Amino acid sequence: MSPPYGLPLQTSRARGGSFTFTDEYSPSRSADPQKIKGMAFGPSESEFGVLVPAGMRRGRHNVAGPVRILVTAHLGARGASVQSLMKFVLTVVPLALGVSAALQAPANSPINIQTLAANSNIAPCLQAAGNYDGAAVTVVNCATSTYAQRTWVVVNGGAEENTSNAGSATQIRIYGNKCLDVKDGIDQDGTKLQIWTCYDGSINQLWQVNGAGDISWSGHSKCMELTDGSTSDGTLIQIWTCYSGNTNQLWNAISPRPASVCSGGKVGLAWAPNLSSSFIPNAATDKTCYIYDWSSWPPSTTLPQGLKFVPMFWGPGHEADWTSNVIQGATNYGIAMGMQEVNQAGGANMTPAQGAQSWKDMLVPLRTNKNYQLVSPSVTSASSGIPWLQSFMSLLTDSEKPDFMAVHWYGKTLLDMQNYLTTFHNAFPGKTVWVTEFACEGFDGTGCTDDISYFANGADDWLSSQSWIGAYFPFGFASDLHGVGEGNRLMNASSGLVTPVGWAYLS
Repeated sequence: MSPPYGLPLQTSRARGGSFTFTDEYSPSRSADPQKIKGMAFGPSESEFGVLVPAGMRRGRHNVAGPVRILVTAHLGARGASVQSLMKFVLTVVPLALGVSAALQAPANSPINIQTLAANSNIAPCLQAAGNYDGAAVTVVNCATSTYAQRTWVVVNGGAEENTSNAGSATQIRIYGNKCLDVKDGIDQDGTKLQIWTCYDGSINQLWQVNGAGDISWSGHSKCMELTDGSTSDGTLIQIWTCYSGNTNQLWNAISPRPASVCSGGKVGLAWAPNLSSSFIPNAATDKTCYIYDWSSWPPSTTLPQGLKFVPMFWGPGHEADWTSNVIQGATNYGIAMGMQEVNQAGGANMTPAQGAQSWKDMLVPLRTNKNYQLVSPSVTSASSGIPWLQSFMSLLTDSEKPDFMAVHWYGKTLLDMQNYLTTFHNAFPGKTVWVTEFACEGFDGTGCTDDISYFANGADDWLSSQSWIGAYFPFGFASDLHGVGEGNRLMNASSGLVTPVGWAYLS
């Protein structure tokens, strides 16, 4: 194994009850030589010292030329292994020679948390093994893990306040409503961490994010630690007595690394124009593939790579924008949507004949000239929806018919949604269905009969498993929900944080 930071091990020898290592280091950065109290890497506690040549002053000091470092461990009666001491040399000594740590985690902003026990370019990220109570907290390669599993939010005191959290007791959340949690509240070295449903005031979920780089269990002398200093995927995270300078207890907050967008899911983002587009990256995960905003204008924010914008020709009155932005526009989006809720007042509200003519004028040229795939006009789950689309389809030639059939569903139970969408699919055999809006809302003053969380998790499982469903867009990425129950909200419109219901679809 090649030691990091240019620290080749030169000699080692045993002298009775102690080991002595001599190393050579050629620093190219500022050094901060000082005595370090390290971890007990052997069977008994030991105190390690970093001895630097005379002439090197305490404090930050640029050093030229090789510096000889002597590390001595007084091991006690049982001794410790050479491997354990090498572990100290390879992790703690580099920190003493200028590898600095600072953890600046802004309140209520999505972050990835990296261990500083490895070079920052390859350092793995803190992750939760799944979205359930008791899921283990481990480290994993930042580039290959899912966005949802490694994206945390430091919340000031458990409340969503846009304030600094340095040094105060905070929750560290994931999936919207799960918190970093000390298993069973056991205040003992080696207790492993998990995630659990957040409860404000739970002492097992309160942490102090310290500027020095450590994350300590509030009210205890224990720090979050990388078990055995292993950066291998799946290494469990534990608590251990805090030691200054122990790199296994040092962490760094970075902006979330780009999600591996659309690597197997078929979730779409129905993104309301009244919700800031700057929040879109917070909702981009390996499951999200499409985004639309009920218009021909793409979001002003640069979309994460892999997230495809799908323009919509909303209906009468939008012909000029559509022609300029899509038909004549330089960007070929590849997929386009037809008119909005054509069977309903408040939507495009057209007859099938009007809809067919508009479709031929505004959508069919995209297939003819630019090889677009086309999504049908959307209908609601009202009794008029399926007959409207059947009449519309009868007015088109085979070359003019849509590739995908669009439907909106709002109702009160998961079972009702499953039954209706199955009926809709059977009405258009051989066609892939896009569910371009849906939520558990009956619009009759009684809201959702099902528990919203049960509905969201069940809907995601079912929709993702139906081969005839090509994409599904839960409603709720909006500031104004337009009469849909608040429980369906998928993102906090002020902070841009995905809600627990939102994570049910995105994770």
